[in-house]
Amino acid sequence: MALTRQRQAVSLLEAFSQAHGAPGHEDAVRALFLRELSGRRASFDRLGSAALAPAKDTPGPKVVLTAHMDEVGFLVQEISAEGFLRLVPLGGWPDGVLAAQRLRILARATGKEWTGIVAALPPHQGGQQAASVERAHVDIGARSREAVLALGIRPGDPVVPEGPFASLADEGLFSGKAFDNRAGMAALALAARELDEQGGLPCAVHAVATVQEEVGCRGAVTAARLVDPDVVIVLEGPPADDVPGMHRGECQGALGHGVQIRAYDPTAILSPRLVDLALQVARERGIPHQLTVRRTGGTDARSFQQHGLGAPTIVLGVPVRYIHTHQSVLDLADLLACVDLAKALALRLDAATVAGLTRFA
Repeated sequence: MALTRQRQAVSLLEAFSQAHGAPGHEDAVRALFLRELSGRRASFDRLGSAALAPAKDTPGPKVVLTAHMDEVGFLVQEISAEGFLRLVPLGGWPDGVLAAQRLRILARATGKEWTGIVAALPPHQGGQQAASVERAHVDIGARSREAVLALGIRPGDPVVPEGPFASLADEGLFSGKAFDNRAGMAALALAARELDEQGGLPCAVHAVATVQEEVGCRGAVTAARLVDPDVVIVLEGPPADDVPGMHRGECQGALGHGVQIRAYDPTAILSPRLVDLALQVARERGIPHQLTVRRTGGTDARSFQQHGLGAPTIVLGVPVRYIHTHQSVLDLADLLACVDLAKALALRLDAATVAGLTRFA
């Protein structure tokens, strides 16, 4: 059973990771999400976020399990006379990661993908590389602007990294593109599916996949209006800290140490009572976990927690090395710990417990 679950998790992670899903262009990711949870009732906001309610009306508080579908990517900004593409970024790209990398350009007019290579100079020609997106030129092997247009590629078409999915040296470690936040999407699909199979929940669990998180948590604003949650559990792929250049003593996100329970980032003070409950449940269930207070970053929690009069919100994360690049790395055990804690927390969120999260007098 455990091995079957692990294989299912790997298969889901690979499928979500390899889907083309730049902000505002999450169609392939959404289609996979809807397929994996086809027994649920679907509704959509007008930006494209998907909310999947239980198959039957369920009493109790409305608990949202949510993850964002989009990945950092680009749009084609212009096409040069010589056939090179220029890009604008969608989301935060660190300087220096693009030169000589491969990209996937989706021609929206035809639905066909094309491979592009970010131009890079050898030392014979000075070796100066494009340090930023604004200076990058993408070579798709076309000799002119007219040749590019003939392929169906136009300004405004979405572009994502090419990052093959692979298992690494130690068992359970995998690499691939877009683990921020396809790790969260895989955890969302697994948790919702397993809760549906278990049944007997004290709350109504809604699985919500949002759009456009990487460009300002926009989809979460409209998705919150669509679902009107009582409690929100955000599933994410946050940066791991166990990498060269980080101080080991400050590590709050190490691979293999379990799910991250976030208490704070600059965009959201997560519900202290919900954080305490998550820590208690993790200890009781023996779920490996790491408590984290982040100095940087942000998630959809910032939008969900401000909906209406406010919704108690928490972020559960799968630590991921090298996010916002072409290849990231995670430990499958951390993803499964995230699934386990999301499920266990949902099972504790009965009406009395949820009411206690916002009782202030």
